[in-house]
Amino acid sequence: MFRRWLALVTLALLSSCGSSGGPGSIVAPPKSLPATVVSRSAADHPDFLCDGVDDDVEINQALRIADTTAGRTVLLKAGTYQVTRSIVVTSNLTLRGSGAGTVIMLGNNAPSMVATAGIVRLKDDAQRGPARRVRNVTLEDFVVDGNRANQTSTVDEKKYGFYAEGDSITFRRLIARNCAGYGFDPHSTSDATPSTHITIEDCESFGNATDGFVLDLVESSTLRRDYAHDNDRHGINLTSGTTGVTVSDSRSIHNGATGIMVQNGAHDIVLQACEFANNALVGIYLREADGCGLFGNTTRDNSRSGIVLRLADHTTIAGNHLAESDTGSVGRSVVLLDSAMVNVVRSNTIVSATARLGLLETGTSDYNTVTDNVCSQPVVLIGPHSTQSGNVIRQAAQNYNDVRSLRRIAK
Repeated sequence: MFRRWLALVTLALLSSCGSSGGPGSIVAPPKSLPATVVSRSAADHPDFLCDGVDDDVEINQALRIADTTAGRTVLLKAGTYQVTRSIVVTSNLTLRGSGAGTVIMLGNNAPSMVATAGIVRLKDDAQRGPARRVRNVTLEDFVVDGNRANQTSTVDEKKYGFYAEGDSITFRRLIARNCAGYGFDPHSTSDATPSTHITIEDCESFGNATDGFVLDLVESSTLRRDYAHDNDRHGINLTSGTTGVTVSDSRSIHNGATGIMVQNGAHDIVLQACEFANNALVGIYLREADGCGLFGNTTRDNSRSGIVLRLADHTTIAGNHLAESDTGSVGRSVVLLDSAMVNVVRSNTIVSATARLGLLETGTSDYNTVTDNVCSQPVVLIGPHSTQSGNVIRQAAQNYNDVRSLRRIAK
């Protein structure tokens, strides 16, 4: 009886404490501070009012104010902001626009950005050494226009749309257009420390003088639902030891070189459910890149091959649909393995109205396995240890039925 009475008293006391708001009561978390607002319109009652001339001054002031508060967010209202120098975003900050109507435009004949790359620059230049890397930064919902037609220099002055060095950086719903260089350039630091955990999602990059998206020594990162088109060189370029990157549900179309280039020691790259079409060279090009996976992608109407592996080993190409109607020079194949070894090509659809071959080995290629593909042209392997089985050739190209002729082409 005593124990029951004690339990009832304890319950009453606890209920009383909870209702009174005293010790032990549930306390609501504090509300986050409002964003620091930048606008072109006084009607928005902004913290910083821009006038369309050297707006980088006010935006950078807003970012410095946000860096000293718990809010740590700068909101750019709709409007066109003309900048002369880089917008600098440091650690633990969010720079958010108001959608496609928020445009950061580089002014005519802007000074060189060789020393401080990027119209929007994620790097803390006030620090030294590794402390210059940024962490936990989010950029979202605005446009960077590089105004390349009104930049006088013809050399690369690093007037990139977005440049970043650091870790845990998110680019979301951004557009980089008309830049005199790269659109997006997450990069290693000067001491060759990789940037890590970069996320680029729902972004678009077009009309840029080099590549739409380039990842240079970047690790453990993701590109998804991105769109690269009408760039002068590659739509997407993964280079210089970039590793552990997944590119999914993205499109790379009508670029001046390849849809995607994976090169220079990049490895362990996954391309999944992407489209690479109407590019001036190759849809998917792996050069000196190993251990990759190409799954469920579409290539079509690229001027040369759909997929090329050159000095690229231990890659799996599976479940892709390759439809190339403009495959260039005589002897060109839809899939080309050039001095590539220990690769698996399986369960793909490989068709072309104009290609000579469905798949071709050249150079020192060997130990490749080609199986269960549906092709409109023959498969030719020259490696003594390479094998093919289960491939269905629906329609062989005319004048190429002689295996000896096919082997001469391969050589």
